[in-house]
Amino acid sequence: MTTEWHSREDLAHQVVTLAKQGVTRRAIARAMGISRNTVRALLQGHETGRDKETLALPPRPVRAPRQSKLDGIKPRIAELMLRFADITAQRIFETLREEGFTGCYTTVKNHVRAVRPPPRPTPSMTTPVYGLGEMSESDWSPYEVQFTHAKPTIVQALSYVLVGSKRKYFGLYESNDLHALMGVALSRIRPLRGLREPMQVRQPEARGAAMGKQSTHLQSTIPDIFKPFAVRRGHPNDKPRTERSFWEVERSFLNGRTFRDLDDMRAQLADWLDRIVDCRLLHKRTALERFAEEKEHLVSLPRHPYDTARVIYRVCGIDGFVDWLGNRYAVPYDHVTDILPVRITQRELFVYAADFRCVAKHELAPRGAGLRLDPAGLHPAPQRRSPMDLEQVRVAFGNMGERAAEFFALMSMGPPRVWGGQARQILLLRERYCSDELELALGHAASFGVLEHAAVERILAARAMPRTLDEYVAEETVERIEQTLGRARTRPRDLTEYDRLPITSASRCRTEETTAWSSEQQIPEPSNETVREEAAEAVTATSSSSDCDDI
Repeated sequence: MTTEWHSREDLAHQVVTLAKQGVTRRAIARAMGISRNTVRALLQGHETGRDKETLALPPRPVRAPRQSKLDGIKPRIAELMLRFADITAQRIFETLREEGFTGCYTTVKNHVRAVRPPPRPTPSMTTPVYGLGEMSESDWSPYEVQFTHAKPTIVQALSYVLVGSKRKYFGLYESNDLHALMGVALSRIRPLRGLREPMQVRQPEARGAAMGKQSTHLQSTIPDIFKPFAVRRGHPNDKPRTERSFWEVERSFLNGRTFRDLDDMRAQLADWLDRIVDCRLLHKRTALERFAEEKEHLVSLPRHPYDTARVIYRVCGIDGFVDWLGNRYAVPYDHVTDILPVRITQRELFVYAADFRCVAKHELAPRGAGLRLDPAGLHPAPQRRSPMDLEQVRVAFGNMGERAAEFFALMSMGPPRVWGGQARQILLLRERYCSDELELALGHAASFGVLEHAAVERILAARAMPRTLDEYVAEETVERIEQTLGRARTRPRDLTEYDRLPITSASRCRTEETTAWSSEQQIPEPSNETVREEAAEAVTATSSSSDCDDI
């Protein structure tokens, strides 16, 4: 009985399976209906396939070599390339076309690329070589640092490298201007015992006469120590050691470290310089070992230190302060409106009088902090008093009524600087509205939780009537009388006293005439102005008579 199979792969699978089960080749051939030679070939192919690499995609077939149009002219191409070393494929193609070549340019180009060796890489610019003590390099690089206990700051990192021994120094500063460079160059050559002229520094200006401005100023300022010259921007090979040193700062110092503030960052930098940079091996020697040889070739330090501080002139303000980089520094009042010399170092600021006598000394504040620095107490700040007494405001609201007191209790839950101005504006509304109406408006506003002055004013405008001009005049009159006479009033006299006085004939005649005239004439109703004038005259007359009685 034969076993069915449908493909070559199915046959090979059944043959291998039966062979693994111990069935002989003869029995496999009978069962599958094939010859023993086929069984043997299938088993040998299976064993060979297990030892070979199996690919998901079939290998690319190898094409049979065919004749090319370049077969007869390859010697000519080699001759042209040997004769003209820099000849291009385009020029070779043009020459072959003139000689009868019928192929395309791509064929010539691919052949030229295959037979021509690639050009050897050449450096863009060779770096100059200097001996021991002949050159040092310096450059700046900004880094934005995220401090843990200070605000983020852009720190200017200085790299200073002695070319001979490759000994490096790195510093961290807040600015990279000319004065900072001068201070660094003179303060940091002391631990390195000096430097040889010249010194390379990067030039901020890139064109024209400004190319040498920085180096010329440095050389004219301190010519006894070094002679700097500026290098071109965009040419890193002019100072390759200091350019490469910033890679060392980024990879070895800034990477994987946290800093509390700038002072902590400087302390960690000094420790990194001592333990890592100076002890790193280069050509099986450390920087300190190489520096021991270069040390004898460096110039000696000057006996007197150079002052590299910045000197400017500032006008002392009327408040007794001078301005510098967004901060104000106190100066005695004796120098107000004077033009004063100001000397600025990396950490301190000194103010001098016209006779160059130091009148003030301050530590530099962070740039743009907006501080008023007066550590010596030259200008004591006046004690500011609140424009209104909050206790009096509370009493004023309580005098208006319970609703006003409740409104004030709700308003005063916040800080006084928030509700103090609102309370004052509300009290000023009493000039236009009666206190009773204002109290009702405050109660209405408190019921809705509206505590702003504008809301109370809108409620009054909708529900109350402003006081008229007559009421204003009457109140002003009462206030003026109270200011003149005080709150005490003269007790009125008993009118029966006038009846007991003797009546003369002349007064009797005047009384009869007045009575007769009043009966004949109709007396008009007096106006408000007349009443007010007569009331004022009566008060004045009463006060005069009371004074006479007292006498």
